[in-house]
Amino acid sequence: IIFVRNYYNISQLESFVRDECKSGKIKKLDDGLRYFDQLIQERPCHVLGSLSKIKCYSDVIRLYKKLSLAGVQPDTFTFSILINCCCGLGKVDHGFCLLREILKRGFYPDTVTFTTLIKGLCRQEKINCAFKMFDKMTKTGIQPNAVTCNTLTHGLCTTGQEEARRYFDEMVDRGISPDTVTFNVLIDSHCKDGKTEDAWGLFKLMEKINIKPNLITYNSMMDGLCLVGRLPDAVKLFDSMVDKGLEPDDFSWNILIDGYCKNRKLDGAMQLFKKMKQNGLKPTTVTYNILLRGLYQDGRMKTANNLFNEMLTMLDGYCKNGKIADAIELFESIETTGISINVRMYSILIHGLFQAGKLEDARKLFDKIPRNGLVPNEVTYTTMIKGFFRNNMLLVANSLVSEMEEKGCLRNARAYDTIIGGFLVAKENAKALHFLRKMLERKFAPSDSAIYLLVTLQAIAASRVVAITECGLLSDGGTTEA
Repeated sequence: IIFVRNYYNISQLESFVRDECKSGKIKKLDDGLRYFDQLIQERPCHVLGSLSKIKCYSDVIRLYKKLSLAGVQPDTFTFSILINCCCGLGKVDHGFCLLREILKRGFYPDTVTFTTLIKGLCRQEKINCAFKMFDKMTKTGIQPNAVTCNTLTHGLCTTGQEEARRYFDEMVDRGISPDTVTFNVLIDSHCKDGKTEDAWGLFKLMEKINIKPNLITYNSMMDGLCLVGRLPDAVKLFDSMVDKGLEPDDFSWNILIDGYCKNRKLDGAMQLFKKMKQNGLKPTTVTYNILLRGLYQDGRMKTANNLFNEMLTMLDGYCKNGKIADAIELFESIETTGISINVRMYSILIHGLFQAGKLEDARKLFDKIPRNGLVPNEVTYTTMIKGFFRNNMLLVANSLVSEMEEKGCLRNARAYDTIIGGFLVAKENAKALHFLRKMLERKFAPSDSAIYLLVTLQAIAASRVVAITECGLLSDGGTTEA
């Protein structure tokens, strides 16, 4: 984004900001705030609209208050944005207060204003109130658009398909053309309720009235077919979608893979999994979980274990690349499947949490290991100790070192290196030397970095002794003079 100081003419700036907002380039709160103060004497509604689209609802309301204090008068567009924010925050009653304010000021609410309130009511499952609002809208001569009708259709689907379908037919009778979104809402709802034939009828109707199904339509229909065991029909639909030039996404592949697994056709599921990767799509956590569940249930332990190792690599990759949120999501998704998580997986995530500075989360995860019937190994302990030393939590690190010794987990050179290095950096030289002696007794060789640290610290200590001696503060015997 170009900085506002490059624009000396406010109209030029307003025009530029409007273009930025319409193109969707304002994706973060900071991007919008960058322009707000400069535009406050003009009409910063486009900035407010963009911030509303990225769900910064509370911030939009706060900025509106700032506008009011500056004496900037709102228009219908501004009020519509504010109503959307109130509905987004679940405060539809505040939205109606704003509608009254619009009328009090002599403005006329438009289709967007009414549709926003209808959407807010539908979100709260107040469908009857939403329809009353719809009737009020049409009686005042304001024409509903496809978005209004889609909103009501979606709301009705939460209460039952019959009502939704009746409204759909009524909408067509009124001359309001349904669009792809309308059909998607109905098809998805019918499929989820197992009414696949009704969904299929709607799908065929789309083709008849020249409305092109999109990826969402195909995915919903394929999912519905798989849910009622019509896997061959779902596969045909998948192939038809590809033939028509639509690229399957991860949802498309996951739906079919899940369909194959539920039909105990694991070879077909694995072939699809390979094809998915060949087509350049990365399998998601959902893909892995579907396959693992299917493979374990079918007793294919070797294939399942190979796949599980792929997930470990994926988890490790997320942690090493700083994608800790993705790593946590993957870990938690595996937990929900009932697949046993091993200590190695805990160790990988604990390391990632320390790297991300989430010490408390790492600690909680470590405490969870014994509760799940597992025993931390030397890698887990070493990871924890290293993390605590790096964050100057010496007492906790020391306690874990003692626990590690008691449980006989001090079994490799790397663990000793970590402990020795941690104590040396903390200037606990006696403890460091204690573990160095133990390390050598067990015929383990300290690493170059540990030796370097030891030599460096000894050199520093020696130079201090020399300096003190030269100042005459130490006698030849090494004691201070009286």
